[in-house]
Amino acid sequence: MTDVVAIEGPGFGRPRITFTVFRSMDDPMLRSWVRFRSPLVGSSAPDEPHAPGRGDDPPWRGRPAEAAEPGFWRLLASNNREVGRSYLLYRSFEHARAHVQQVQAEPDALAVAFVSGPHNGARGWVVTFQGTPVMTCARWYDSTSARAAAAAGALSALPAAHVADGPDRSGPSGRFLRRAEQGAGIA
Repeated sequence: MTDVVAIEGPGFGRPRITFTVFRSMDDPMLRSWVRFRSPLVGSSAPDEPHAPGRGDDPPWRGRPAEAAEPGFWRLLASNNREVGRSYLLYRSFEHARAHVQQVQAEPDALAVAFVSGPHNGARGWVVTFQGTPVMTCARWYDSTSARAAAAAGALSALPAAHVADGPDRSGPSGRFLRRAEQGAGIA
């Protein structure tokens, strides 16, 4: 007879949302996010984002001096495959987490807008919340059917995803420092 080991914990076996914060606007991972996102801002995607919520501190989107620890979030499938990523760059982990929870609380306010990519045949999507972009595809798709299936999967995963309690941080070398390696005291 074999012993069965049950692996349990928050988010195991379901999608999850992770957050990454950066020490510098020159971080390689942050620059990669900006490069991927730039065609979506200038394409047929919805208008530039505005502040979510009413009276909340808006996410940062344009003035680096205001961002103490700029960051974004990613939606991961249960197998750790990236399904989507935030459209916005946030001032801090707290701003990002609060916005994700606001979006998750109103799944009926989510919609998908299909967009064209930076080169011929590239197709993508943007998820909007109350008409404001909040999440983009994680990669470009070659077919409209693959794009539609990926968008539908992300749209259904986002409201049910486990939200991380703390951010991952980018280290001085540009590599990830996982939450467990950062020690205590992380908000």
